[in-house]
Amino acid sequence: MEDPMGSVFPEQSTDSLTSVFAMIQGHPPPPPHQPNPPTDSGSGSSVLAMIEGNHYPPNQTHLNSAQSPAKQPRYSPVFDAPDKDLISSLPDSLLQEILCFLPIEDAVKTCLLSRRWRSLWTQMPTLSFTREYFAANHAKRAEFVNETIRRFAAPKIKNFLINFKFDDSMDASLEEWVLFATTHHVEKLSLIFDGGFLYAPFADSKPYSLPQFLYPTSSLKHLILRQCVVSPADQVSWPSLKVLSINYSRLTTEAIENILSGSPNLQKLRLHNCGGVNRISSMSLEILEVDAIYEPHEKNESVTEISCPNLQSLSLSGYMYKRTFRVMHVSSLSNAILSFVMTIDKKDKYDCAKHRTILRDLLEKLCRVEKLTVGTWCLQVLSIWEIKGISSPLSKRHCLVLDTEICEWDIPGIVSLLQSSPYLKKLVINLYYCDNSKFEFDQSFFDSYEFDGVEFLSSTNWIFKCFLQSLEDIELTGFQHSSSGSQFLVKFMKFLLSSVKVLKKVAIYEQSGALHKSWNFSGPNMNVELESAKKNQIILTLSSDIAFHAVSE
Repeated sequence: MEDPMGSVFPEQSTDSLTSVFAMIQGHPPPPPHQPNPPTDSGSGSSVLAMIEGNHYPPNQTHLNSAQSPAKQPRYSPVFDAPDKDLISSLPDSLLQEILCFLPIEDAVKTCLLSRRWRSLWTQMPTLSFTREYFAANHAKRAEFVNETIRRFAAPKIKNFLINFKFDDSMDASLEEWVLFATTHHVEKLSLIFDGGFLYAPFADSKPYSLPQFLYPTSSLKHLILRQCVVSPADQVSWPSLKVLSINYSRLTTEAIENILSGSPNLQKLRLHNCGGVNRISSMSLEILEVDAIYEPHEKNESVTEISCPNLQSLSLSGYMYKRTFRVMHVSSLSNAILSFVMTIDKKDKYDCAKHRTILRDLLEKLCRVEKLTVGTWCLQVLSIWEIKGISSPLSKRHCLVLDTEICEWDIPGIVSLLQSSPYLKKLVINLYYCDNSKFEFDQSFFDSYEFDGVEFLSSTNWIFKCFLQSLEDIELTGFQHSSSGSQFLVKFMKFLLSSVKVLKKVAIYEQSGALHKSWNFSGPNMNVELESAKKNQIILTLSSDIAFHAVSE
């Protein structure tokens, strides 16, 4: 019977080697009776030389060129060819690590280079099968994966990745592949399946249910799942697991409790678009990220309780539909991110009082964190507090990060946070624009309040002077040099710079992350005129269309 993978896994015949070599170069194989090129050690050296980029083999030209051999100029290397084969001098373990950076098909094809390379790929520490190969042919794709793992010779594998669009016919194959990974003591396992969003895709394809033999796996250190059903029937045993990421998957409170109790060394947990979890409790967890929860079939409000005494970083982000959080025991927490958006159905109305209560409860529990990041939606809920005369809970934070471009309705919320941060030393403003994070005020709210952002800033100037006694560093990121900047950002920075007492540094970073410009201030003994000139430069940098005399008013 003909080997279906013969073009990729050839027998060691000259004809087969020549055909695969032509395929690697992107050319059709030569006719069956065409004379064979040399295949001795000289050929292997030539291939290695091409990989090193030194020269083309004698009497041969670039295979992708349309010129004929007689007319094509010979390639002249920039550097002279080394005296010895540098690649072959590397140890096998390093060559196998290098092969991991190639697409799996290309890594397999290196078996043609020489005798030494024939089996190198069979002991690579990483096997990654992604959608780029055989994406339109499920049968051929499964055949390729099966043949690859059949020829794999190492007793252990560090990383094993499957990234396909899940198909019902893949169940049996997937179980074999996962079994292969577990029996080879896999350390990082990634099962990433596509098909749409969390609930929509299952109309045309069912999700993949993790096999029960996966739950007791002692070697597993890092597990990434997407669009999987996680439902252990017995006790989970992942004693080595440190990082767990579950995305667009079906969970229950019982399942996550089973996982957490069976993972005594778990340090990081990420849940992205996973509903059904009402409690997260762990003694070992240090980092928790919850990103978006959409549960369209949920009729009532749901609450997720978080109780992790050793938690150091908590992130609540993305769209939350009828899902709130209650922080219970997080005494070790030092970093918190609140960049979530509470969404509603069209038939529902925003309940400002409810949102205020939810956010206030979170801020009270997070009052001792050293670093707090707040997104636009939360800022604008705080704005409602401030306008109605309700202050934010006092905190001991030293660093405040604002993820907003600073629009008019952000200003009261920012003032509220600054007023509640008497120990603030560093302020970071991420200016990245995010249109879908605006708070959707209802019409009745607009009808009740006439609000002017600039006038509000002027009326709260005393707050800046009274509550910014410790602020030393100001950092702006996401700056676009070609744009003139928001008028509210410029006004805000004017009030800020005129109020701080112990300012040491102001830095502006571009969207690429590169430093655009920075200013150092030596402290209270600095020359007043020089300090004022530097502050004017900062304002002019943020808004090139504002005249210097207007800035210095």
